[in-house]
Amino acid sequence: MGKVRSFTGRGVIASALAIGVMGAAMAHVRLHNPGTGAELFWSNPSNVSIVISDAGSDNISDGSYETSLRNAIDAWNDVDGSVVHLAENTSASQQARTDWESSSVHMMLFDENNSSGYFPFGSGTVAITPLWFFGSGAISDADVLFNGNNFQFTTSGVPGQFDVQDVATHELGHLLGLDHSGVAGSTMFPYVDTTVILHRSLSVDDMHGMRDAYPSGPQSRLTGHVRRLAGGMGVAGAWVTARDSGGRLAGAALADGNGAFEVEGLDPGTYTLYARPLDEPVASTNLTTGHMVVTNFEPAYYPSPILLGSGEDKAIGIISVDADVALNLGRSSDNFPLRAIRGSTTNHVLRGTSLVNGSTISSPDSGVLVTPLSWSNSLVQFSVTVPSGAGLGHIDLQVVGPTGDLSVLPGAIQITPPTPTVATVSPISGSDSGGTFMVIKGTNFEAGARVVLGDRIYEDGAVGGCIVADDTTILLTTKATLPGLHDVVVIDSSGIEGRKVSAFTSAAVPVVDSIFPPSGSREGGTDLILRGNNFAQGLEVRIDGVLQSNVVVDSVERVIVQTTSGVEGGPYVVEIQNPGGASAQSAFAYVRPSDPEVAQLTPSTGKASGGDVITLRGANLTGNTQVIFGADPDTGIGGVMADNVTLINSSTLEVTVPGGSGSTTVLIRRADTGQADVITSAFTYEGGGGSSSGGCTAATGGVPMGPKDVLSNALWLLALAGILWSRTSFTPRTAGASPQA
Repeated sequence: MGKVRSFTGRGVIASALAIGVMGAAMAHVRLHNPGTGAELFWSNPSNVSIVISDAGSDNISDGSYETSLRNAIDAWNDVDGSVVHLAENTSASQQARTDWESSSVHMMLFDENNSSGYFPFGSGTVAITPLWFFGSGAISDADVLFNGNNFQFTTSGVPGQFDVQDVATHELGHLLGLDHSGVAGSTMFPYVDTTVILHRSLSVDDMHGMRDAYPSGPQSRLTGHVRRLAGGMGVAGAWVTARDSGGRLAGAALADGNGAFEVEGLDPGTYTLYARPLDEPVASTNLTTGHMVVTNFEPAYYPSPILLGSGEDKAIGIISVDADVALNLGRSSDNFPLRAIRGSTTNHVLRGTSLVNGSTISSPDSGVLVTPLSWSNSLVQFSVTVPSGAGLGHIDLQVVGPTGDLSVLPGAIQITPPTPTVATVSPISGSDSGGTFMVIKGTNFEAGARVVLGDRIYEDGAVGGCIVADDTTILLTTKATLPGLHDVVVIDSSGIEGRKVSAFTSAAVPVVDSIFPPSGSREGGTDLILRGNNFAQGLEVRIDGVLQSNVVVDSVERVIVQTTSGVEGGPYVVEIQNPGGASAQSAFAYVRPSDPEVAQLTPSTGKASGGDVITLRGANLTGNTQVIFGADPDTGIGGVMADNVTLINSSTLEVTVPGGSGSTTVLIRRADTGQADVITSAFTYEGGGGSSSGGCTAATGGVPMGPKDVLSNALWLLALAGILWSRTSFTPRTAGASPQA
């Protein structure tokens, strides 16, 4: 079978609907092969590989697009009752790939310059999920592409930009085989707005779509037909919705061309069923081609509650519908889902037709109070009051006109917790290698919350995650984190977040292995060499709290400091602080004498066997000046000390050279204070042989010799067979909702 190709993206379907009769009801709705009706599926759903491109988004400089995409991946991976699992491949070589068209990789990436060809200048498509599949419906490849060429994306609520996690969660539903949903509040609802982020969280209908497509065990199912009261003819494409005993959305399905439906993936319980036309706010044009959908009927309920057992497949018979009515609630320009906050009253506006005085608006959840505020034919204003103990999730809205006409809008309202707030974060900095214990204080923290910090996600109760201790406190221990200044974000299960901007600095923690020399003149001017790791450009060095003005970061492993003057004494604390705030310590002492200096050796060559007497010239030389050949110039460690050193005057020494080889350093050091100076390639041994009496090695650790001990280092720290090419477009609007595919 040849490769079969179809596309789905955010927006309004560009081609005309192909009228056809599907062979089976489509639950949730599943994407399908328009020619055969075969539902699309992954052959190995428990291991669907996904790769996040490391190219990122031009709008997001801090790498947070990765955590947003991972949260979207997790939303689908967390579905109970399904074996589906998106397995992220974090291999650097895979993330660096640009050949997303290849069947060997399923990528999520931002197309910033229309390299894909889907996003020419002026394109209204915000994101697209190309899928390749065979006639059987088996998906061979799928990728999620974001239109960075025409639109901007955000992870931090920047006005007018599309939320990455919101868009990604929807597109991953397509990648997994779901079409758009007639449930207004679902993630697979075909419209989005830059002000809405609730598509981050899945509705029950979305979850049951995964249970239907990729069940992990027996699933309960309700089947039946939608027929007209007059004549008993089946109603093609009726949208059938199930509510649980609490009045909450539980599942939905699109009837086939004969009006037959299957609502699948249900939990055992008692359900209410109703059928409504798929007209507004979701219409047949929002679905991929191949569906027959008629809408000229009035919504109607099945006459009695239905008790469904575990794993039961129950046929309920017929839902009878009457002729169409003018009353209709909800338009694509409304921003669904409407957010209602637990423990609060919120005001809302919905558009429609025949929304007139004398009508009633209500929710099937008896605990939720819906109060009309005004009617004006084309819109209704109302308030929603949710008790503090109410459960989270989606509820329907229903309007009954003065003459008894009915309109039902499935899953229009999403009940969420109050918005979390992040007040304080302690500490405010820590090592980029992790291990920092953090306390987050704020309000409205919920069990199951996630904390996003830099490139890391901490999930409540997960291994290596966070702990929601109470509604005001979250505890976690940081993992290795991308260096930089990061927001601390708390996201609840509905996708609502609280954020403290620039609250935590993750920094490379400097490590000091050695400081040389260990002491220097109180007059200042000592060339101090610090060796270690993670030294960052712009770091600061303080000795006894005094900022040193002449600091050169030669590399991540070496810093040169020319000391300022100081108070005689010590050892004093030397603090090395990177720009992010992480620091390390060592020690240095100020002494009274001026620092010794070495300038020249005459002659500067000699026998490898040693024994030559040479003259060393410099300054501030004393009778207890030691001369070491071959010492490490950065640490003072190693080398061979000259046995015979004679002081001629304060600027001259006579030195008997020890044996050695090659070009070597010469270090001088005051035995009493540890002050030192060194000159590299100062002396060259000629000829071979010779003994080195201890060798000329440069150790990487240890403490330079001196009269005082150096303090130990401390740490601060997504056409068909070449026949169909269906592409949808997305046109953003200045107000209200925009279509998404």
